[in-house]
Amino acid sequence: MNFTLTRRERSVGLDVGGGSIRALVLERRRSEVVVVGRGAALGDAGGDSAKLGQAVHTALADAGAAGEPVIAAVGGPEVVIRQLSLPPVPKAKILPALELQHRELGLLPPREAVMDAQILRKSKKDVAANEILSVSVPRPRLDERMRLFQQAAVTVRMLDVEPLALLNGAIHLTGLDAGELLVLLTVGYQSSVLCLFSEQGPVVARYLEVGAEAFSEQLRSVFPLSVHSTKDLARAIPAAEVPKAEAACRELVERMAEDVRLSLTFYRTEYDRESLPRYAIGGSVDLPYIGRWVADRLGLGAPLEVMDPFSSVEVKAPPTTGEMASWGPQFLQAFGLALRGL
Repeated sequence: MNFTLTRRERSVGLDVGGGSIRALVLERRRSEVVVVGRGAALGDAGGDSAKLGQAVHTALADAGAAGEPVIAAVGGPEVVIRQLSLPPVPKAKILPALELQHRELGLLPPREAVMDAQILRKSKKDVAANEILSVSVPRPRLDERMRLFQQAAVTVRMLDVEPLALLNGAIHLTGLDAGELLVLLTVGYQSSVLCLFSEQGPVVARYLEVGAEAFSEQLRSVFPLSVHSTKDLARAIPAAEVPKAEAACRELVERMAEDVRLSLTFYRTEYDRESLPRYAIGGSVDLPYIGRWVADRLGLGAPLEVMDPFSSVEVKAPPTTGEMASWGPQFLQAFGLALRGL
């Protein structure tokens, strides 16, 4: 008798974000992507390195990925992402060409940054050119991130860029159509990331100076509650008091909505007037009203679509303790990172 063993592709995404660490393990089984492990731990990337390393190992161990190579990300407003058109050149000559023209292309100086690029497709405007996705990361930012993983004794299989990882996860979850323009708002602890993408235009990413922490502070200034987490804070607010909570957060929501509005207007004016916007939200959305509040400010008829890998992808991971099963939106970046390895 002959037995055929099916090889399962496996990948670990590690998100070291503000205040917490998230690890997600994916396997590709035939044509499906399956979540087979997930773990989380509290840890501040700017805090004690020993405690951070322990938090990273706890998250990986809980995800069943202790000792495995990971795919991680580096991010921040200093990171530059550009989609450019270049004449066809050998792959080995793309980076030298970008470095030579970095000023004209709006990229960081080669001496101060690490640059990477890949060919996306043939240019739609110029058949004799290629669309190139280029990323420039300041060397100090990259060194800081790599030093963190070295101190934690974690092997990095691949290093991605935060906005691209978020888009990668959201595009998979939405099954984005060719005629749609994805408007993705990912709420972080201290800041948020706004990404826009369609097949007719480039990737546009912005960091917004509003995060979950600011919402918590506003709510605590109005409601004398002793709970600390945003999720517990939201639960402690009676339904009748939600309008009061919305009023307390109105300025923050308005700032978010205005950033979305201006960025979308720019994208549609410069790149894509035809695609239909599809609004989505992920990250720290423990305060469930944020998506609805932002949608209301944008004049939409429904809340923003929640990007939750745990509700959209089959989960074969062991049962979790606590409430991790409801933390899907917080694992969007880890999900997008893990997809890179499949």
